Amino acid sequence: MISDLFDNFVDSKNDEYSDISFDTAMNFVSKSAKNKAGKVIDSKIATSLLHEYARVYGQVKGHKALLKAVYKVKIDNIFGHKGAIPWFKDTSLCYLATDTSISLGSAESDTYRVGSEQANYLSQKSSDDFDITFIETHKGDISKSFGMCFGLAFNPDGTVNEPMRYAFKITISILDPKNTNSVAVARSYIVGVKAANIDVSASSRSEIVQIPVTFQKLRPLSFSQ
Repeated sequence: MISDLFDNFVDSKNDEYSDISFDTAMNFVSKSAKNKAGKVIDSKIATSLLHEYARVYGQVKGHKALLKAVYKVKIDNIFGHKGAIPWFKDTSLCYLATDTSISLGSAESDTYRVGSEQANYLSQKSSDDFDITFIETHKGDISKSFGMCFGLAFNPDGTVNEPMRYAFKITISILDPKNTNSVAVARSYIVGVKAANIDVSASSRSEIVQIPVTFQKLRPLSFSQ
């Protein structure tokens, strides 16, 4: 009932009452609103409900909502790694990111006993990893980028370089769908590539190749300054 009332009583553009007559809305509420016993609610109560629903709807709708599909991924070579790594050279490759997530933070905890009860406390921040799925290009730019960044970390002789030799910056932003110049949520991380794989199938004749790439968060962003 409430959703129908919203649709028929509140204007979708400016959160003001629409042109529908109050009598029509009142009839709707009187016929639809029932108490637990199944009896129709008194008209005064229905009127109060009508105004309360409209008020709450206007307040909630005023917050507006973000869309999962309106986001941006940016990869920055902040440590100046050499080599023609595609996603450092061609920023348009970032627009091939089809799925990702924004890590807002994570922490580890420890426990202790207080009598017979268990209590917990946060002990330290933790660095997790995250995935970005890219559409692969006909030149294999995403695979090349991953391979070259992976090679920055590991040497042919089996040794591993220090993080500054292979780390870079990724920024993931969620944009205001009505003004894509406005960033609503954004997080930046210093990362290194951790894993990637390509799934192929003889039955997927018309499906594009997508590559999920796992990035490991290495350091707080302040460490790069």
